[in-house]
Amino acid sequence: MSHAKKQKLQDVRNFLPSWTIEYGFIKYGDKSRCGLCSEVIVSRTSSIKRHFETNHKEISELNITERKEVISQRLKVIENQSNLLCKFVKTSNNVTEASFEISHLIAKHSKPFCEGEFLKTVMLKAAPSLFQDFNNKDKILQRIQELQLSRNTVKERILKMTVNISDQLQSDINSCDFFSICLDETTDIKSSARLAIFVRFSNGNEMREELLKLANIPERTRGTDVCDIVVNELKKLNINLKKIISVTTDGAPNMTGASIGFVKLFEKHVGHPIIGFHCIIHQQMLCSKVGTSDLKELSEQVNKIINFIVARDMHKRQFKKILNDVNCEYDTLLLCNNVRWLSRAISLERFVNCLDEIRLFLHDNKTEFKELYNTEWLAKLMFFTDLTLHLNTLNKKLQGRGKTIEVMFGLIKGFEIKIDMFINDVKSGKFLYFPKVKKMLGEVDIFEQTNWDFTNEFSNIVGLIKIQFSQRFHDFKKIEKLIKIINYPDLFDVQDFNDYYLNWMGLENLEMQLIDLQTNPIWTNKFVHMRQRIEELERHRIHNEETDCGVDNIILEVWNNIPENFSSVKKLAISLLTIFSSTYACESLFSVLNHTHSKARNRLTEEDSAACIALQSTSYQPDIKNLSTKMKQKISNKQ
Repeated sequence: MSHAKKQKLQDVRNFLPSWTIEYGFIKYGDKSRCGLCSEVIVSRTSSIKRHFETNHKEISELNITERKEVISQRLKVIENQSNLLCKFVKTSNNVTEASFEISHLIAKHSKPFCEGEFLKTVMLKAAPSLFQDFNNKDKILQRIQELQLSRNTVKERILKMTVNISDQLQSDINSCDFFSICLDETTDIKSSARLAIFVRFSNGNEMREELLKLANIPERTRGTDVCDIVVNELKKLNINLKKIISVTTDGAPNMTGASIGFVKLFEKHVGHPIIGFHCIIHQQMLCSKVGTSDLKELSEQVNKIINFIVARDMHKRQFKKILNDVNCEYDTLLLCNNVRWLSRAISLERFVNCLDEIRLFLHDNKTEFKELYNTEWLAKLMFFTDLTLHLNTLNKKLQGRGKTIEVMFGLIKGFEIKIDMFINDVKSGKFLYFPKVKKMLGEVDIFEQTNWDFTNEFSNIVGLIKIQFSQRFHDFKKIEKLIKIINYPDLFDVQDFNDYYLNWMGLENLEMQLIDLQTNPIWTNKFVHMRQRIEELERHRIHNEETDCGVDNIILEVWNNIPENFSSVKKLAISLLTIFSSTYACESLFSVLNHTHSKARNRLTEEDSAACIALQSTSYQPDIKNLSTKMKQKISNKQ
């Protein structure tokens, strides 16, 4: 050991309690600090004594009793000041923490930043009456007065909490083995293009779907522009791109182009094949829209009639009175929304249910729409309404989070089978699955009145929908067999592995591990019990009309409990579990964006709106206590 290091170790001495009584020194780390002047001295008796006799001579010359009394009083003053400072710091942290909590609620409920000052005013106004029987009423008022809730402070708090949840997300993604992304773009109230990027990954026994970024697209929305944004956002968080399994988009040309689409360009950055998906809900809606294009004129005519009634306030009031007079469950009609095509199912159903009242209203207003008395047109209306209600039911089942790709594609396959049933039902003329048509047939002989082969025309329309369903969903059909391993590893055929998507994953001895798992009843029984549990949850979900029952978490928990000697099979199943089958998360976020960045808040910047939306959409909780301790207290009247 060198002489310098020996000397350094020798300088570190134990603090002696007698130094406090005799010289007024207190322990300060590995040194000593003078309680009389705050100077820090090395912990040696000679150094401490020399400092005391030189710098505090007037005290050192007192007799022993007086000297100890003076030192004791001085140290007591210092202790009181220290306690006061600690109390002040604690109070400051409490106030700052409350400020963060209120700012968090303001962001989560899409309130303007200035609401903080309003809330403070409300509390100050209500507190005197609310706490008038409290002995510490004045202290409560003072604490409220110290709350930091100015517009800029609330904004600052929200931005800090957004960074905090982003840090948590970054940590969890970097600790997982695989993840998938989905993205979609929209336009906000200021006509700015916004890109929502979601990630789906496993964290312990929980599958998470989290907003990675609501990014601003500066100019064009080409595939290369979108790719640059996504890559930059992932790199900002130091996320390993090679962990990505799949990408789900809305299927637009800039996303899926063969050479310069986002997916193709992004795959080059990732460095291995990725599974690209066109949102399953979007494809289903396209099937519905294209398949019923022959009924477009009918839909436009219905909209024209509805518009005549609801566009004018007087007409609207008159029609509402008619509905009230007959105790109708509705009080108005709904216009069809061509952007959200399946909203027409609700609109058509209400139109059909109010058909008699519509005729009465038009008669009273001396307005005639001949279609409302045309048997052929009415039959098409009933059929179109029944058909769109079936399509709408499928759409609702596809919505929601936490649905595995196998469940989603299973719903599509199930509906394709139902389409064959619909065709047979129409051709037979029974219309068991078209109740509104069946009801009309019970009242009117359509064929006798029109000599029109309506069963053939209706079956052809359903046939067009069948063709649309068969021509789409190719991306899902490619891995249809592979995804069965998620729920049915005990029944999975080893020959169904797709090497193109699996080679890069380094799944050694995959086939051997799967065979070992399938021949061991201890592990196969786990998946049998898992499927039984999922069935129970699905019955509960259907009964309560819920969109999410957390099935993916149950599956993940079972796979996590499978031992590591099946590591390759586990990796494959969990990686497939991360796949987004739809861009539902993005679509839901855009509804939040429209509410947050509304006309009333059109001056909100992209950064501020993105921060508010991040706090609304995340399942993470910002670490407010930790954030509060890092903040210096600011008295609100200095803001």
